[in-house]
Amino acid sequence: MARRVLLDTDIGSDVDDAIALGVLLSAPEALELVAVTTVAGNTKGRAWAAARMLGLAGRTGIEVCVGSEEALARKNRFVWRDIETKDYPDGPDAIRSDEPAAERIVRAAREIPDLELVAIGPLTNLAHALALDPELPDRVARLTIMGGHVREVKIGEYVCPPGIDYNLCSDPEASVMVLGAGFETRLVTADVTLQTWMREADLSRLAERPGPIPGVLVDQIRRWTPIQHQIFTGLGGTLEPDNVAYLHDPLTLLSLVDASALHFERLHVLPTIERGTLRTLEAPADGRLGLPMEVATGVDAGAARDAIVGRLLTL
Repeated sequence: MARRVLLDTDIGSDVDDAIALGVLLSAPEALELVAVTTVAGNTKGRAWAAARMLGLAGRTGIEVCVGSEEALARKNRFVWRDIETKDYPDGPDAIRSDEPAAERIVRAAREIPDLELVAIGPLTNLAHALALDPELPDRVARLTIMGGHVREVKIGEYVCPPGIDYNLCSDPEASVMVLGAGFETRLVTADVTLQTWMREADLSRLAERPGPIPGVLVDQIRRWTPIQHQIFTGLGGTLEPDNVAYLHDPLTLLSLVDASALHFERLHVLPTIERGTLRTLEAPADGRLGLPMEVATGVDAGAARDAIVGRLLTL
């Protein structure tokens, strides 16, 4: 039986959210999407993008709910590039609900046994949901997060300092609140996602695939590639010339469908804020510090990429 999931996303700033939604839609045998909530910045624009993509995929019955525009305690923390809310094909939309995202998360957890939450954006909506229902971690089977910087994160040969993990670091107070709440948590970390990307050859294969969803993804990836190269080379990193998109969020969704390309360890993780930056510190295994989490610490990047692209080619 397919496991029921609610997706919390900041679709609209980096193309990986749209690709991740494609991976989710490719796996009806494993995952049943019950709702989508949007977070960070122009959440109404993000909700429109998610609703249109769902509609183009024939999933018009899924609710999309608008979430928090601002971080819990700090203003102007969120990036909004508006590259994934333009020039979609005409088509039906999924349901854009008036129910706030945090309330939708709480309601889903109360109504659906063994619900799984998947967070591929900042954790602000989940922090608000926790404030509404402190028992939320006990109602949810698992929380899977794209985020964390546990050991070493590299862009090419450049070793990244703490803070490279946008999802958790953009709202550190929300991240500490959620990571410390006691969810059964899986982290798909920047340690592994920055090793995994789509190549130009993969994009060419996707461009040959008929259908609205492959067409949307190809268009959005083309928009994103030059922005990605500017961002990461600006940080001091080096990217392979044929790296058209890092697969942060798609790798996270793949882990729910087929985790064979990923190596997970059961670690104790201590979430804390150090000089204003969110840290996910690996604590000693004696359990006196931190909380136990399933953490992605290794990846067969080629196998993961092939699995993601293979799924997109079924759409």
